[in-house]
Amino acid sequence: MEKVILIAADNQERVQQLMEKLGQAGYKVTHALNYSEVVAALQRTNADLLLMDSKLPGMSHFNLVQRLTGRREQIPIIVIGNDGSDEAIQALESGAHDYIPNEWDTRELLARISNLLRLFQTGRKEQDEIIRIGDLAIDPLCRNVTRENETLALTHREYDLLLFLARRQGQVCTREDILREVWDYDFHTGTNVVDVYILHLREKIDKGRRPKLLRTIRGIGYKLLSQDEIDANTKDRLP
Repeated sequence: MEKVILIAADNQERVQQLMEKLGQAGYKVTHALNYSEVVAALQRTNADLLLMDSKLPGMSHFNLVQRLTGRREQIPIIVIGNDGSDEAIQALESGAHDYIPNEWDTRELLARISNLLRLFQTGRKEQDEIIRIGDLAIDPLCRNVTRENETLALTHREYDLLLFLARRQGQVCTREDILREVWDYDFHTGTNVVDVYILHLREKIDKGRRPKLLRTIRGIGYKLLSQDEIDANTKDRLP
């Protein structure tokens, strides 16, 4: 399948040069001019890699990099720099996966892109594996959820919330964590949307079933039991 690279830059000469080289290498290329256009483009298309200018308009102190690398579904990011080693350190500490100077060599850039795509492909295969917790099964590839072999009808957001908790099974997730990762909120708005969706999810996955998988940790947040916790609880109940 053809890989899609999103170029984020407002320097037209640089953009044209990159689009030409990447197109010749067999990539499909899209373009965004600023911070807002990058966010919109990533919501609209399934880009495989982001190649961005360190001076992208609308970005401050690589806050776009921090936002994207904090998402539940990450995209590899290469920053094309302008100001040397200090800037490279800042970009990498903000979460960028690679940094290449302004005077880049085409072969080196293509090698770095290929390497990152390969690494992320391996990680995505692992993320696509079916998650099993007791009699609950979550298939990320087809977004299908079953419990006791019964298919559960979840909304898009309910599924995202369940998957987030399942990938952190046994860990307590705060409301702030959930708002940031599932709703993409950068701050706590005072909304009770997390509590409402937890209630809906509990009705669908736990009502009338044992054990109860979704737990409230009073004053902190929520968690989904891990398989180890289920096994331990079952062992404790044995005569």
